[in-house]
Amino acid sequence: MRRKNRKKFVYLFITFIILGSFLIFLDLILRPAIIKVAESKTQLMATKIINEAVQKNVSMINYQDLMGIHKDNDNRIVLMMPDTVLINRISTQTTLDVEKELEKIETQGFTLPLGLVTGSTLFSNTGPPIRIGIIPLGMIDVTMEDEFVEAGINQTKHRIYLNVNTNLQIVVPFLRSDVNVSVDVPITESIIVGPVPEWYMKFNSQGEMTVPGINPRMGE
Repeated sequence: MRRKNRKKFVYLFITFIILGSFLIFLDLILRPAIIKVAESKTQLMATKIINEAVQKNVSMINYQDLMGIHKDNDNRIVLMMPDTVLINRISTQTTLDVEKELEKIETQGFTLPLGLVTGSTLFSNTGPPIRIGIIPLGMIDVTMEDEFVEAGINQTKHRIYLNVNTNLQIVVPFLRSDVNVSVDVPITESIIVGPVPEWYMKFNSQGEMTVPGINPRMGE
């Protein structure tokens, strides 16, 4: 009887060791894969939310609405001045819309099938679901930016876009990971024929003038 009990104990101990080793192995292999897939999914969801929020607020905006163009008697552009009131309104409303949508995914989260993290196409939709939580961190930074790009002989393309930057935290059972989301969404553009105006006003300033030439970004 003692010998049988001893054998049972040995079998249970070996089974426990094997099972524990297997679970540790799965944890070491699957945990990085789960985080990688969850981060990618979160990036896609947040980018979609940001793009939709921006387009909602700029769908009826054109270049002339954002930039005041002043010409001289020879029809040459001598001053470009942004409409700071409209820019601030777009930025503020976009921030509110993004916050609202991120609150929704914070409440709902999303799930990933365990088979998806294996990288196998065959098993990508199989296995038990893994619950992923998303928590917005800090402020949502929305800024209007632009750039000048050469577009041909004596032509310069002026692009205007909205940069939205925020941080999210992914919450998986026993694990957390921070994700930075930064998205540049094009708004409008125009071709400047002739030299770039000698004076223009910064997007992020309150009427401050900046000096001549083509800057990569007027907001810098």
